[in-house]
Amino acid sequence: MTDKIKIGKFGQQLAGQFLLKKGYQLLTENYYSKEGEIDIVAKDNDQYVFVEVKTRRTLDFGAPEEAVNKNKINKIIITANKYLAEHDINTDNWRIDIVAILIKKQVKKAQINHYKAVNI
Repeated sequence: MTDKIKIGKFGQQLAGQFLLKKGYQLLTENYYSKEGEIDIVAKDNDQYVFVEVKTRRTLDFGAPEEAVNKNKINKIIITANKYLAEHDINTDNWRIDIVAILIKKQVKKAQINHYKAVNI
C-alpha cells in the first residue's frame, strides 16, 4: 500500500469519527459506481450527505479542499444520484460536504475543516 493510499485511509477514518461526534449517521464508506466514488454517505438528521474527504500532510500543493474542483463536484452529483436510485431513496433532501484534513505529523494532530453544502 502506498503512502498516499495510507494517508487517504487514515484521513477517511478521522473524517468518519469527526462526523460521528457531530451526530451524523454513517451509512456507507467508499461507495463505487461506474460514474465515480463517494468517500462517505451519511445522514445529518433527515438529510443525506455525500462527503468528499481530502487529506494532505503539507500545504505544498495547496489546501486539501482546493483539490475539489467543479469537475469533481459534478462527478459526485452524478454518483450521488446513482446511489439514491440504487437504494430506492426518493428524495431531493441531500447535499455534498467536504471534510478537509491536514495532518500535522510533527505535533501528532490533524486540522479538520468541514464545508457543508458545497456548490461550486
